[in-house]
Amino acid sequence: MAGAPTDWQLGCVEVKQRGAYLLQSGQWSDCTFLVGAEPHQVVIAGHKLILAMASPVFEAMFYGGMAERNDPIRILDVQPEAFKALLEYIYTDNINISSFDKACELCYGAKKYMLPHLVKECTRYLWSDLYPRNACRAYEFARLFEENVLMDKCIQIISMNTKEVLNDSSFEDVELNTVITVFSLDHLNIDSELDLFEAVVRYSKAQDKRTNERSSSPPSENGPPNEKRSKSPGPSTSKDKVALQVVNVESSAENSPEAVVEAQKVGDVPEQPTSGSSDEVNKKPDAKDKPKIRSAIEKIRFLTLTPQQFADGPACSPLLTESEAFAVLMNILSSNSDVPMPRGFSTCRVPRKQLIGDGNSSNVATLTVDTPSPVMLEQVFGAPAQLLPPYPRPSRHDVGVRNSSMVQALINPSMSGLPEHMERHGADFNKIYCQRAIIQHTDCLNTSVLDCSVTFMVDKNICLLGVQVPTQAPSEEGVSCVGGAGGGVGVGGYCELLYAHLLDADGARLTYTHYTNRVPYRHLLDIMFNRPVYIQRNKVYKVGIVFNKVGWYPMGTCAQQVAAESVFFNFGIGQSSDSVRDGLIRSIIFTY
Repeated sequence: MAGAPTDWQLGCVEVKQRGAYLLQSGQWSDCTFLVGAEPHQVVIAGHKLILAMASPVFEAMFYGGMAERNDPIRILDVQPEAFKALLEYIYTDNINISSFDKACELCYGAKKYMLPHLVKECTRYLWSDLYPRNACRAYEFARLFEENVLMDKCIQIISMNTKEVLNDSSFEDVELNTVITVFSLDHLNIDSELDLFEAVVRYSKAQDKRTNERSSSPPSENGPPNEKRSKSPGPSTSKDKVALQVVNVESSAENSPEAVVEAQKVGDVPEQPTSGSSDEVNKKPDAKDKPKIRSAIEKIRFLTLTPQQFADGPACSPLLTESEAFAVLMNILSSNSDVPMPRGFSTCRVPRKQLIGDGNSSNVATLTVDTPSPVMLEQVFGAPAQLLPPYPRPSRHDVGVRNSSMVQALINPSMSGLPEHMERHGADFNKIYCQRAIIQHTDCLNTSVLDCSVTFMVDKNICLLGVQVPTQAPSEEGVSCVGGAGGGVGVGGYCELLYAHLLDADGARLTYTHYTNRVPYRHLLDIMFNRPVYIQRNKVYKVGIVFNKVGWYPMGTCAQQVAAESVFFNFGIGQSSDSVRDGLIRSIIFTY
């Protein structure tokens, strides 16, 4: 390069500095790329050897049997800014991700050019930047690239924040398959199925509007036919553009996700009449007029609505024909109606299951917990402390179903038997307890070694200090059993022996503790980890406990969604096998 200094190497101490200079200056470049779609294409210089060292795709492109002979090399399916960030990683190892949109674009390029570490970092960023407003787009991205864990996380967010997801304008731009997936979920925090129907009405209108705009707009002479023409010129970093890029398509090297999805969306919505009377435009269409959107409507559980709700809402909508509306209404009125439901429509009369902690729409009140510990196990057995018998273990049939309201009482600190490291934690941190309500009581007999675990994630960054577990509930048989095992049981308690640890989503141990101490019966026991651990929001963690003392433990079925102060906990994430006897883990102890 003519203007380049001849001794630039002297100012570069590290290899990445030299790589950055070559990338920025283009010195000694031996290939060029024409990146992006017209009219916003950018020419970028590169070095074949450096690119081939990082990517097997570039290696095959430049040195394989079918080596690329064209120069410049056209790359139409990667945005210029994303391609520059990809090259920055190859040349300098720097990963520059500043937004959800850029992470999606960059991950697409990293997948295409087989850069697994960059893919991992992009996915990690998406995990940390998930919100209801982008959960659907993130789900489409995860489905495209078969990121199953991220897909499950997105479904969790959608299930917990359904109304916020449906009411966000971004929902009108998602794939129809995503709408169908959401409407198929059994857990949705909605007031009624009207929330889903109103969302599909807005979605259908948005699709119709886009179809009308396409039919009335002449094709662009410069841009590709599938490019959104309603967008203003400029590099594609907007949310709408990326929403098209990160959906379920066949991602061949030269097929842009944007182009493929746009083609899908055109097929999703039928052409609308451009002329005619208002009566013709507003009349109820036949079902065949909207064959695609109908597949989403079929997932709505109309039979859970009251006749008045249906008559005032869906029955008046052009999305249902008169015969369909009549059939649904007859089936709402009578479960033994002679009129069959329209073909494909849901016949389910069971409302969606709602999650705890989502405002007024939840059937169970949000739990806000900040209690001292250890506390008496009144909530374990469902009875006030003074009504508990001295020792016999209560019958399961005497307990029943628990509500979120719980009586809590302090115990004498001298009886708690807190070890030194617990007292140190209590002095250094303002402990907050995310306490899980007992929904239904069960007991568990430990005959040797009893393990339990629960996965969880939070919506805010916190510092995890420990967990809270119940001590044994002895019966006459339980006392003799434990005593026979050398447990050192006395009238006032027994010697507990357990191990606890905290794992991340990859199974790596973050912290642990061994606990052995004399403890009272029927108490909640604080188990503090050896060191506090920083917990990142929207990431999955797993707490595991191993009890080593023979005896009866009050377990129960615990709430899966709990709000502690301003932090929302969601338990039982992932596969059912990830959480085992999780009712033995009553609280997460944290601070922030």
